[in-house]
Amino acid sequence: ETDLMSWRSVFESVDSFLVIMPTLLGFILSRLLCGHLPLLSTRRFLLEFLLIAFPTVILCTVGSAYTYHYSLMVSLAILMYLFVKPKPAAKVHMYEVGKRPIVFSLLRSTAYCGTCAAILAVDFSFYPTTYRKSRYFGAAAMDMGIGLFVVTMGLVSHRARSLSDLKKMPRLVLPVLVLGLARTIVITLIDYHQDESEYGRHLNAFFILGFTKLLGGLFSLLAKSDEQLLALALGILFFHEMVLQMGLLAFVMSPVRQEGFIRDNAEGLSSLLGCVALYLLSIYFAKWYTRQDQLSHHQLITKLKNMLAVASTSWLLVFASAHVTGIARISFNFGYVVWIFAVTISLVLIYAFIFELKLVNLNAQKLKSIGDMEEVKSTKAALPTFVESLNMNGLTHFLLSNLLTGLVNMSLDPDNRNAVECVVILSVYMFVSAGVVFILLRKRIRIA
Repeated sequence: ETDLMSWRSVFESVDSFLVIMPTLLGFILSRLLCGHLPLLSTRRFLLEFLLIAFPTVILCTVGSAYTYHYSLMVSLAILMYLFVKPKPAAKVHMYEVGKRPIVFSLLRSTAYCGTCAAILAVDFSFYPTTYRKSRYFGAAAMDMGIGLFVVTMGLVSHRARSLSDLKKMPRLVLPVLVLGLARTIVITLIDYHQDESEYGRHLNAFFILGFTKLLGGLFSLLAKSDEQLLALALGILFFHEMVLQMGLLAFVMSPVRQEGFIRDNAEGLSSLLGCVALYLLSIYFAKWYTRQDQLSHHQLITKLKNMLAVASTSWLLVFASAHVTGIARISFNFGYVVWIFAVTISLVLIYAFIFELKLVNLNAQKLKSIGDMEEVKSTKAALPTFVESLNMNGLTHFLLSNLLTGLVNMSLDPDNRNAVECVVILSVYMFVSAGVVFILLRKRIRIA
């Protein structure tokens, strides 16, 4: 009988969420402490780097034992500031949510920042083993990566309403698939080690994201309205879990490997339906969240309460599924999809409470993200410079981080570095990755 590692998964599911808190708190601190500085100033970027990237590096490696202490102290300080600071009356203020809410940008930046830190940090001996990807069942911090990328892709996507919408799909999917193919070819040519238990021998995250968007577009044709996406996503998820329980999951987790494309890539191929379910669920959530461009104070509070109820229910489902189906990233099973959705809702809830409610400018028109503006008309924005950079060129940042990770592994032997060298190498790596997209932001260059 397969060991679901139920109680361990329950603990890991919560612990992994708390592991990303330093990055989240860094975004909030940057907004509070650096919001008065010009958005494109180098000084602001450097200060935000110290508030966001540096704690992320320290607390995911040599200082991992103090993550809870740091998060608790900073959270208390932020809450004290928010609730002690006098505020003008907000009852009559209209809160602008918009079609591209800043909370989605914050969520996307959290995924990029955390993932890019982890993909190199994992090669150092100081990276906790409990954070590393699970081979079978588990909910470790690195297990969140691909799930959050599927979510962020869904949040900015739309369901296909007709066959004509599918004609646009190749233009959106092909670049991602080309990146996946290029990565596979390069890794093969240089004989770079790749963990085949993640997606298989030939597949990688780019292939999974590309196929998810393609299949998601096809399946979304079955929904006649955005509201029907919820039932469609749940239906696909339940069908996916049923197929897994009928023997597919055992096949994927079997240590016996036979020759053939399907067996060699069983991990990636078996996860696609679960990816599609999470993708469609994310589209549904985005449509629900942006249903109204403007909300009154009462409406915003009601929305936050609804999200709190959904988040609480989702976490209860996570704990239950850990004992029933298990939580398995390699198959995107029911437990994993529910866990990623719980993490997503929780992060959006926190960001909405802070950035949409508590830090909104009640005396002026709400500051917006410049990522969706044609020109920078203000020196200030509602989001940190760090987030704006990732919002404009997130994929560029991710690709650069992957390239630098490979270079560091081939030239600096990270597994045999001491604590100081670990922090220095990771900090320089994060600085270069973030610095490049910051320069692109200053020059208003959008690559990807």
